[in-house]
Amino acid sequence: MHQRAGQELVLVASADGQFAEAIAERLRRAGTVAYAARSEAGCLRVATAVGPDVVLLDSNLSPRLERLLRAHPVSRAATIVRLPEAVASDGSYTATAWSRRIAS
Repeated sequence: MHQRAGQELVLVASADGQFAEAIAERLRRAGTVAYAARSEAGCLRVATAVGPDVVLLDSNLSPRLERLLRAHPVSRAATIVRLPEAVASDGSYTATAWSRRIAS
């Protein structure tokens, strides 16, 4: 794990770029070092390059990505959290709703 000046490094990954960036920006405003990845391939590239402490994965991303992150020596120590974006009335999740919630 790599800490920057005592701060955790967090990687937020989602196929919805606005969703990933909204969460990363919120974390940055709170003083966290945060990166946003807009695809599974981008997440894997960033995670294996920087060794984040925490990886926040959009729940719509493939479980294969989580297995690859856990298998790589640079990213295996990261805490991986699946993000429920927001609960809709039918019990499903929507990135747009979470994005609005995180921005407020």
